[in-house]
Amino acid sequence: MPSPHSDRELIAACSTGEAWAWDALVDRYKRLIYSVALRAGLGHEDAADVFQTVFTLLLDKMRGIRDPQALGAWLITTTKRQSWRLLKKRQRETTDEWDAASRPSVAEQWLHNAHPDESCWADQTLVRDALAQLGERCRRLLWLLYYDRSEPSYEQIGRQLEIPLGSVGPTRARCLQKMRKLLQAMGI
Repeated sequence: MPSPHSDRELIAACSTGEAWAWDALVDRYKRLIYSVALRAGLGHEDAADVFQTVFTLLLDKMRGIRDPQALGAWLITTTKRQSWRLLKKRQRETTDEWDAASRPSVAEQWLHNAHPDESCWADQTLVRDALAQLGERCRRLLWLLYYDRSEPSYEQIGRQLEIPLGSVGPTRARCLQKMRKLLQAMGI
């Protein structure tokens, strides 16, 4: 079961040596890290190596984390970089019939091996992180509009958030614009 604690709470608990918090962080992000590494073109064993490297780097940097809300974006970027390094290393180690000019670049391999489900998982994590950075009103509004399974009407949302019915749409537009800026800052 996913931890109900925020990344900020888990990082704070990790900094004081709480093993449960580290386990919760690893559990929260393990699928993301593996999916990014696999999407980069790594096999399962190499993805496991990247997974260990990324979490080792996180452990080393745990006390210096200034923005816990950006942890997901940092993990994605770090995983991409570690995957590319490993791919480059594998390319240097591999001798085959390709000459250096015809060998695909790391970026080409990344694009070729991208899997929509894995990409979607990474994007969902970043969206969740960006949503957590929004103000309470925007977070609640976007949650009700896009995540609430009961699919409330604008009228129900307006009543619940105490927003006039005619303001729900414009407020939604402003909240989505804020969300877009946060996601752009995260690299999406």
